[in-house]
Amino acid sequence: MAAIDVVAIPATSDYSTFDDLRLGRSSQQVVGRLLRFWDARNILKNGEFMGIVALLLDEKCSVIHCFIPAARASQFRNVLQEGVIFSVAGFEVGRCTNLYKITDHPFVIRFLPSTTIAEVAHVVPKLG
Repeated sequence: MAAIDVVAIPATSDYSTFDDLRLGRSSQQVVGRLLRFWDARNILKNGEFMGIVALLLDEKCSVIHCFIPAARASQFRNVLQEGVIFSVAGFEVGRCTNLYKITDHPFVIRFLPSTTIAEVAHVVPKLG
C-alpha cells in the first residue's frame, strides 16, 4: 500500500507553475490541487485498463492533464485524493496530442518510476 508524506512547502521552495514547465524529463517539481482522477480504459480492447488520468490546478488557476500508466497505477492509486494539494516531482513533460486533449494546456505530465508525490501541509504562494 502506498504511503503519503505530508510536507510543508516553504516560501523559498523551487517549484514550477504549469506555465513554466519545460518538455522532457528533468528535476522539475510542481504543486497543485488534484481536481479529479479516473481510470482510462481502451474501449477497443474490451475495456483494458490503460492507466489513471488526473487533472491538477496550480496557484495561477492553470489546469494540466496528468497520466499515470497502468504499470505504475497501483503505486499511486491509494495516495490520490480529490481536493488535496500535492507536490509532484520526477515526472516527464510531453506535448498533449489533440486526440487526448482534455485541458487548454499544451503539455501533459507523465508519471515515471522515479515520480514522487506528497501531500502538502500548507502552501505559501510565490509573490513577485
